Amino acid sequence: MSHDKIRDAARKRMAQTGEPYATARRKVIREHQQAANKNPAPGTKWFAISFSKAGFDRITAWLDTLFGGGPGRSGVEVGGGEIQVRMADFKLNIPRSSVRSVRRSKARLGGTTGVHASRGRLLVNGSADGLVELALDPPCYTGRTLNTMFVNQKVTSLILRLVDPDGFVAAVEGDGRT
Repeated sequence: MSHDKIRDAARKRMAQTGEPYATARRKVIREHQQAANKNPAPGTKWFAISFSKAGFDRITAWLDTLFGGGPGRSGVEVGGGEIQVRMADFKLNIPRSSVRSVRRSKARLGGTTGVHASRGRLLVNGSADGLVELALDPPCYTGRTLNTMFVNQKVTSLILRLVDPDGFVAAVEGDGRT
């Protein structure tokens, strides 16, 4: 959504609700992001990242929401040629040709949540159960974000926690059509 459209929608909302401009603008952007997540581009399917409601996972969800992610806005979009992972300010685009395998994972995470990269393994989750793992070859590289300590890191294995892990596995194993 362009700046002009955001500005116009925020002014229209201000006139309707009496909210200050900054509040109206935030709500317009949030509504646009949620609509985009619920209605992905044709030929793609959206899989939300699952967040736990207990312990440190609540803190992770709050921090992700602060940075533009969190429940309802963090997830994975599977399209015909690419898989896009989004969580707060973290983004990773994976060509489907790089995916060598996808399966349910039994990895032990020790209660950690968020985005973590170490030795080629990338973890993107909001809770520790029902994980899915993708093996990537050739590897992908993360961008330079706060989540990756501003370092491009090689990714040969991606572990995700999704609301619908079996649907994700089926979508990735399929030919890209949903």
